[in-house]
Amino acid sequence: MRILLFGGFLGSGKTTTILQVAKYLTAIRQETVAIIENEIGADGIDDQLFSHSGLQVKRLFGGCVCCQITSDLISAVGEIYETIHPEWVIIEMTGLAYPSKTAKSLKKYSDVYSSFKTVTIVDRGRWSELIAMLKPLVLGQIAGSDLIILNKADLDGEDIRKINQDLQEFDERLKVVIASAAQELPLAVLEEVVRCD
Repeated sequence: MRILLFGGFLGSGKTTTILQVAKYLTAIRQETVAIIENEIGADGIDDQLFSHSGLQVKRLFGGCVCCQITSDLISAVGEIYETIHPEWVIIEMTGLAYPSKTAKSLKKYSDVYSSFKTVTIVDRGRWSELIAMLKPLVLGQIAGSDLIILNKADLDGEDIRKINQDLQEFDERLKVVIASAAQELPLAVLEEVVRCD
């Protein structure tokens, strides 16, 4: 089982990106996917309740389920591994979380995955505003990412080269791809997201 952990500030386009990645994995690659929504107080997900982890599951489309947790993420990942047996687990972090901290905990306490990748979505349209007001949070979300998707490239907004330069100055090892999740993500971007070592 491979894990993709998605982070990014509220409204950056995580859910739209995740659904496209899940559809690519299930429809094109014919692989099974479980999506975990790690949101506090989110509504609208029903169906099967897993009593031990507080996990609720709803089938989305062929080979894909969406799970909402109300308790421990590590237990939920283990329970998904044991009960659903997906080839992929995609975790959507809340927009105020630090993905690197979650990744560290999962890597330390979970042994049910074969590869792990952290993808952070950066909102091109609000980059300067978010950096000015919430710099520690935004940089904390970027820190430790295996891939950055600079999203909303189709919209008017800040200079993409400048944002990319800011990202490289923060960490020159960051791998950055530019995309617009509101449109169909290019195959090259989808393949880069699911490329796990």
